Amino acid sequence: MKNKKNKIILLIVAAAVVVLVGVLLLLIFLPKDGASGTATYDEGVKMSVNVDENGVHQAQIITNEKGEIDNNSYGTLLEYYPANINKIHVENSKGTFDVLSETPTNENGETEATIYTIKGYEDFDLQAGIADEIANAAAALDFTKVISLDGKNSSDYGFDKPTATITVYFDDDTSAVIIVGDNAPQDAGAYIKFGNSDTVYFVTVDSVSAFSYGLTDMFSLAINDSATDTNNSQAKSITLGGTHLDKEIVIEPNTNSDISASYAMSAPVEAYASEAASSNVEGDIRGLYATSVQMVNPSDAQLKELGLDNPYATVKAVYPDTTIELIAAKPDSEGTVSMMIKGGNVVYQIGKDSVTWVEVTFDEMLSEYMLSPSMVSLSKMTVNDGKKNYEFVFSSTTSTEKDEEDSETTSTTTTVKYGDKEIDLGNFSTYFQNVTLITRADGDTESFSGNPVLSVKYDFTSGDSETVSFYNTGNERYLAVVNGQAIGHVYKAGINKLVNQTSQIAGNEQVDAF
Repeated sequence: MKNKKNKIILLIVAAAVVVLVGVLLLLIFLPKDGASGTATYDEGVKMSVNVDENGVHQAQIITNEKGEIDNNSYGTLLEYYPANINKIHVENSKGTFDVLSETPTNENGETEATIYTIKGYEDFDLQAGIADEIANAAAALDFTKVISLDGKNSSDYGFDKPTATITVYFDDDTSAVIIVGDNAPQDAGAYIKFGNSDTVYFVTVDSVSAFSYGLTDMFSLAINDSATDTNNSQAKSITLGGTHLDKEIVIEPNTNSDISASYAMSAPVEAYASEAASSNVEGDIRGLYATSVQMVNPSDAQLKELGLDNPYATVKAVYPDTTIELIAAKPDSEGTVSMMIKGGNVVYQIGKDSVTWVEVTFDEMLSEYMLSPSMVSLSKMTVNDGKKNYEFVFSSTTSTEKDEEDSETTSTTTTVKYGDKEIDLGNFSTYFQNVTLITRADGDTESFSGNPVLSVKYDFTSGDSETVSFYNTGNERYLAVVNGQAIGHVYKAGINKLVNQTSQIAGNEQVDAF
């Protein structure tokens, strides 16, 4: 009895589902105007498509005896695949160019990825995806509505000055012409003509937007490649030049382990380079990516107009695997730089923040510190305060300890002596920091003579030595001289404090940091 009741309930549920589905189908297929009759299906506008005696695709909208369109709806003008295209001729406000298309097949007769090139620029790398967009738009074209059969008032739709005229050549020896007018208000769509007909069609903006690309939009924005091997990421030398510099600046990796610096400057002076500036410059040479391609195959007159005939900035970087040379014009008011590979044929545009070498100055490239020696590398430090020499002698011992898990920890202990007296390392470290962190106020130089106000000679365990001196030249700042070469000025207050602190630290007195 119980099973019989369950069967009845299931039959009732099944019947309810059938009724519900029937109601939904009825609602879907009922005529929308509420008229009686069978359900209707929008078959699109009545039209015919053909190829004329010249092999050009044409389309004709079929009208009734009154010359009207019975069902002004969607339709298809072209129905190909991008692989069927041989060439696309593009003409728009940005210029004229031809996209050549080739779809190779493998040994099994299977098609491979289509290869696109620009006629006359076959050796240029193209920006990924742009040619595909144009080919996709040119291969298949639908419209949503017919705007005008006879093309009256064509100028209202932008055909007095078309946005683009596209001629597509297919592998079946046929071609098609697409003329693009204006966009509708609020970009609701776009107006086009097809073949030699005056009929105006309404299409989606996305279906024809690719036809607005210009020649320079086609080319790759990659100016050069990044290093594929970390061993090639650091330049062996970087030379900066251009009209914005009085003299060329040359920096090279610092090979002096006694001095804490990544790069040393070899021209126009021998000094150490700023950590921040040299790092920025080196990072802005390889792997550059432009915001746009400004021009290809520029003439001499165009190079002069852009300021690239006598570049505002140049850089030559020699890497283990390649040498890169770039030239750049002065940044415009919006911070955009026109630049190119020296001897190349493409002018790129890039933001000045991506190429800091374009505006970097000698003063910025020079290290802000006089010298940054490592204390553990020193054997002796001789300081002359203008009255006497103070010799501080260094010795370092290294010890290794093991913990309970046999992990080794190595530590270095440095001892500083003045004569026979050991100087408290904490006090001396403060003094040493004050000396080594003296910063330049500017990079201006001048002649000097006489005795310095303060001089510091560093003798290293390697046998090398470096000397920093500060001269009073009558200027409001002291002149800083490294190894006999002036590199700029420093503020007097800091040097005067060091003069006083030198005798204090020799007496093992505590000094303040500044």
